[in-house]
Amino acid sequence: MGAASGRKKEQAGKSMKFVLSNRELKASCKLTESGTFHRIKYLHLYVENAQLPEEVNGCHLLNDGYLRDLDKPVKDLQGQRKGVIEGIKSGWPLPKNITGSFSALLIDKSSEQITICTDQVNLYPLYYIKTEEEFIITNSVILAGTFSDLEFDKAGIVQRTLGPEYSNIGSRTILKACKRLLPGERRQYSFRGELLSVEYDDTLFKDNSEEDPSPKEYWKAYKREVGYCLNTSEKVNMALSGGIDSRIAFGAIPNDKEITCYTFGSPQNYESKIASRLARLKKAGFVACYKPELYFPSPKLLKKYTFETEGLELCSWLEITESVSKKTKEPMLLGELCEALPARKISAFSSKQFRKENFFKHYVFNKDYHFTPATSENFESWKKEVFRRFKIYYHEKNLSKFDFDLDQSELIDSLKNDLDEIFTRIEAHKLPYAELYDELFSWYTYTRMRLSKQLLTTNAKFDAYSPAMSLQMLRMTSSIHPNRRLNYRFIKRLFKENKDLRRFYKVPTNQAPLIPQTFPDLVKFGMWGFRSVMDQFFIKRLMQSRDITKKYRWFPSINWAKVYQVPQMEEHLRGYFKRNHLGKAIFQNIFQQAVQRKELKQWPFANWNIINVSSLNAELDLINTMRKKPESAIKTGENTR
Repeated sequence: MGAASGRKKEQAGKSMKFVLSNRELKASCKLTESGTFHRIKYLHLYVENAQLPEEVNGCHLLNDGYLRDLDKPVKDLQGQRKGVIEGIKSGWPLPKNITGSFSALLIDKSSEQITICTDQVNLYPLYYIKTEEEFIITNSVILAGTFSDLEFDKAGIVQRTLGPEYSNIGSRTILKACKRLLPGERRQYSFRGELLSVEYDDTLFKDNSEEDPSPKEYWKAYKREVGYCLNTSEKVNMALSGGIDSRIAFGAIPNDKEITCYTFGSPQNYESKIASRLARLKKAGFVACYKPELYFPSPKLLKKYTFETEGLELCSWLEITESVSKKTKEPMLLGELCEALPARKISAFSSKQFRKENFFKHYVFNKDYHFTPATSENFESWKKEVFRRFKIYYHEKNLSKFDFDLDQSELIDSLKNDLDEIFTRIEAHKLPYAELYDELFSWYTYTRMRLSKQLLTTNAKFDAYSPAMSLQMLRMTSSIHPNRRLNYRFIKRLFKENKDLRRFYKVPTNQAPLIPQTFPDLVKFGMWGFRSVMDQFFIKRLMQSRDITKKYRWFPSINWAKVYQVPQMEEHLRGYFKRNHLGKAIFQNIFQQAVQRKELKQWPFANWNIINVSSLNAELDLINTMRKKPESAIKTGENTR
């Protein structure tokens, strides 16, 4: 049916699930009550929200995240929307006046063309299916499975279940023939489903020099980004961890906004006290959200978040989202997700061994780092090493845990093809230094598929944005020479030279407690090292005694040992796999891990790997259930706990 006339104008950037297809969309299950079906010429569109995005110049734009036109005034929302639509239609990459962090679908009725595109890292997923009979475009892999008869992709399921990333690689998903947009990708189709063009944004790491931009220029651009990100919203929420990246985002919020800061964990945690101290400096509200039972949420809640966000992994974020009851979504800012500004993902210089051997050279005497010019030879060597690092997880012992037939050689071939997609994207950027291969690879894998889940989970109750991940800011950050980014060199200048940030730099971090950031590095690193030694002492004592009441760390922090003491942990784990679509051995493996951590027989680190696999099983179950088909495209085991 057509969209109702006279509907209210949709707020730009509002998040919703959608499915677009060239055939009629019929659901054999009950979808959300607010979901509606629409007809755009001979296209069929389902939107989770009852409102179809307002038509602008013959176009409908649906996007997750945010898109802004910097040439239009902040309050001119209609003008921004028009500018964004024209920018997407005009070519790729987007012009410099368009910024944001997004995945978008543009339906152009006049030209009868469909454009799907995403930013340079692709934090927000966007999927497409193209077969001989149909095409489907959606931002939900669960709805992709619901509205199609695609078989499950065994290679995709294995990637989501095994290390090192527990994530799909490249464009692969858990459904055959269903692909996810690659970072910086734009695809254009006709209304009939004919592929017209595929283009990529390769503008990262350009103009990499020792001179530009200056900290003042960077800060001016960042503040502008935040202003446009928030648009006309008077209320702003901030995920304030107390880390440096969240301080930058917090400092950029205009002073005339009503700010509420959130952090997860007990109010007694050192991180919470640091975050509270930072909030007071800006006279912002502060809420420490503490609900330890949510680290192993009920099966119902896990399935709810899996369907709504497809982002459940680190359950700490549930402490925030389940602590608020807002009738309308408000903006929530997060810090930088890829740690680009401090260059933390340049692995050649971040290992413990390198830092130990070069401590005085780089941290005390501040000598520059030596970079290796990129060549085709060292790029090929690097690719082989990455492939080897992933391939080692594909041994028979791991694969035998699944309850469906797997061909090891086929899985490894699929892995190689998927990694090659990422390698091709990296190669297209023509990076100047070999050390940057790992950094961009991390953005395209770890940041894109795992850290992005922080945004997706937070989107359940907020409109969550990471301004530092926008087109404008990531281009600017990656253009800073890595020698200026490493060892927090650029960040130190950023805080020192900008009064908006200077006051926040006096507050210690959790890594180096008690010591203000303004102190010399030698003092901060000394405290950092001492804290690390003390933490290891308390952890070792706890594990040896297996006494949960003993001190966990030098300063109070999230006590992962106690997380596994949640009374309903075993019951909830069994509930996650009431219908097991992965395999009895898969469930037994994660159940045993949880019990051993509870009994302090295994180091009790974060339970993200357990929740990740449990959420994957929930995705498979939701697709099967919503299809109303008892059989599965893969062999499943009912109640195979």
